[in-house]
Amino acid sequence: MISGKTIYNQKNISMTKAVLAAMWHLKEAGKDKLLSHKYIRSLCQDKHKNTYRSCIFRLCKTKLLKRDYNNVLALTDKGERRALSAFIEAESALHKKGNQHWDGGWRMVFFDIPENKRKYRDYLRKILKLVGFHEFQQSIWVYPYPVPAFLKDLMFEKNIKPYVRCITTNYVDNDQDLRIIFGLFGAE
Repeated sequence: MISGKTIYNQKNISMTKAVLAAMWHLKEAGKDKLLSHKYIRSLCQDKHKNTYRSCIFRLCKTKLLKRDYNNVLALTDKGERRALSAFIEAESALHKKGNQHWDGGWRMVFFDIPENKRKYRDYLRKILKLVGFHEFQQSIWVYPYPVPAFLKDLMFEKNIKPYVRCITTNYVDNDQDLRIIFGLFGAE
């Protein structure tokens, strides 16, 4: 399930979310591999070693992580649901707007998520804005750069996937207004 509370600032990503995000990415890992993951190194660099241990202990106690007889950690089913949200937040915190070069293409995300799944629709909108998409029309968002992998992961999440389409096109008729919004005049 996607959490209603979304944190976009690197400094506000908790150790718990960083560990869950790393586990989403790794699927399973020993302690050393987990602690050397980019989410832990980048988002929790100033934490004491005991903080890692207590975080992993709490995640195992709440049955979000499980540990096998070789001390290898893996997500539980319950942990997988929480880890996707943590992964999206960690990637969002690390995503660097402005480092991209326009390839002349436009990425458009269309969605029609029903009212009974409003929290997923709102979450998708927040992440689209965070990445740098602009609303073209209601429920149609546009972006001139490749779609980050973490956003694709969100769009393929089982509660969202049936209602979302992503299109890449090299031609949008009368796109001067879009070029102005994204500062792309002379970029092609």
